[in-house]
Amino acid sequence: MSLALASFSDELAALAERVLPSVVALTLKGDKGTSYGSGFVLDTEGHVVTNHHVIEDGGELIADLPGRRSQPAKIVGADRLTDLAVLRLAEPPEHHLELRAEPARLGELCLALGSPLGLFPESVSLGIISGLARSLPTRGGVRSLERVLQTDCAINPGNSGGPLVDARGRVLGVNTAIRTDGAGIGFAVPAGTVASVALDLIAHGRVTRASLGVAIAERHVEIDGLTAKRQIVTRVGEGNALRVGDALLAVNGVEIDGRAALYDQLGGDRIGVALTLAIHREGAVCHVEVIPAALDG
Repeated sequence: MSLALASFSDELAALAERVLPSVVALTLKGDKGTSYGSGFVLDTEGHVVTNHHVIEDGGELIADLPGRRSQPAKIVGADRLTDLAVLRLAEPPEHHLELRAEPARLGELCLALGSPLGLFPESVSLGIISGLARSLPTRGGVRSLERVLQTDCAINPGNSGGPLVDARGRVLGVNTAIRTDGAGIGFAVPAGTVASVALDLIAHGRVTRASLGVAIAERHVEIDGLTAKRQIVTRVGEGNALRVGDALLAVNGVEIDGRAALYDQLGGDRIGVALTLAIHREGAVCHVEVIPAALDG
């Protein structure tokens, strides 16, 4: 083994050793039986981030940290639309992980940590960020989950909720899903989403969002001779200023170039506040006013 390769191997082992004390193995004992997941300690207060689908069935939550005795955990809040949840440990933690502020880069190395199948705690797999800005359908179907990271790290049932970390041990995302019809295709909720959602869950127990009261589909349309992907209204409620077939161009002057951009403009602070929408309708650009309601879901 070359010195460079040996050094790289040593650095990977040291990285795993630093991160693992903050990785939580979760056991949920409920009416539907026993299920397993993973998570990681977010702060010195003992908040733990995991997936919503890990805890959604309810029951007794048991958390295991490396070298610590099992302890109960309680749910602080959960958000189905981002598949995230925050728990709190009964005992103060000794270690926690940092969320990375900078976005992930395509091709950078990463580690996935967790407890696959609930049988193999403190498991580590190596891979790269193999895709950026992926879109995943949510379980409720109200919205898609945007800006999702794709990785080829080995992720299995039981890894859900565990951290995907960079070469410095900072959290890039929360492992959330895999493609079962392929190999080496895993997905993680990005750290930026985790940061904002966890903040709301810790403070309020939930995340509030605004809704335009319409159903939206992403389609390629031609406007002024240019074909681009646009958000197209496919269904509207009674009394809405939008119409089926409208293409959304901007919200309060901010261009809407994708679903993520639209969702960014529909935070909880927009509920009940009039928004001016630039739309393309019947060959012309016009403006309509919509007052968003709270999104159910």
